[in-house]
Amino acid sequence: MIDAFIIAHVLILFRVTAFVMFMPPIAGQGIPGTVKTGLSVALTVLWGGIYAGPAALVLYNDLTGPALWVHLGILAFRESALGAGLAWILGLCLIPIRTAGVWIAQEMGLTIGGLSSPLDQQPTNVISQCLEAIGVLMFFTLNMHHTALASLGISFTRRPVGSGWIMPSWEGVVSAVSLAVNQGFWMIAPVGILLFVTLLVLLVTMRSAPQFNFMSYGMTLRLIAGMLGLVLFFPEIAGAAQLLLSQMSEGAAY
Repeated sequence: MIDAFIIAHVLILFRVTAFVMFMPPIAGQGIPGTVKTGLSVALTVLWGGIYAGPAALVLYNDLTGPALWVHLGILAFRESALGAGLAWILGLCLIPIRTAGVWIAQEMGLTIGGLSSPLDQQPTNVISQCLEAIGVLMFFTLNMHHTALASLGISFTRRPVGSGWIMPSWEGVVSAVSLAVNQGFWMIAPVGILLFVTLLVLLVTMRSAPQFNFMSYGMTLRLIAGMLGLVLFFPEIAGAAQLLLSQMSEGAAY
C-alpha cells in the first residue's frame, strides 16, 4: 500500500510540474528554474495530502502484472500531458494581448527588430512587449494566478490521478483558440481603424502627388499615427484586456 501511496504522489508531481512549466507568465525566462521546482514540490505536498489517498486505493489494484512499468509510464505521460494542456488552455487569456501587439506593430512597421518575450522563448516586438507587460500586471492584479491554481486543484477532483476520465472535446479547444485570436483584433480595433484610414490617406496622396515618397514620409506618418492611437485609445485597450481576463477568471472557476 505504501508503494501505491508514493506512486500517487509522483503522478501528482508530474501533473503539477507540467502545469508550472507551461503556464504563462510563470513559464517565462524571468523566473528561475529553482523557483519553479520549489513551487511544484510545495503544491504536490499540499494536494498530495488530499488526493493521494484515494488515488492510492485505485493504483493498489493495478500494481501487478509484467507490464507494470509500461502502465506507470503511460500514467506519467498522461498526467504530464494533462498538466501541460491545462496550462496551455489557461494561457490563452494572454494570447489576445500578444495578437493585438503583433498586429499593431506590423502596421506601424516595427517588426524589423525582435525582442525577447517576457512570456516564453519566442521573439516579439516593442509594442507587443509593452502590452504583454501590462497583461502580466493585470494577470496578477486580478488574482488570475489564484484562479489558475484553483483550476489545477479542481482538476484532481474531476480527473483523479490514476483513474480514467474523458478528454476535452476538440470542438471546445478549437473554439477557445479561435476566440482568443478574434478577441485580440477586437481589443485593438480603434487603433487598427486609425492606421487603416492613415494608410488610405497616404495612398491617395501618393496618387495625387507622385513626388511624395512613401518610404520617406509615409512610414514616419504611420508610426506617429500608431503611437497617437495607442495613447488616445489606451483606456479602451486596457478596459478590454481587463474584461477579457475577468471573463476567463469566471469561466475557469467552473
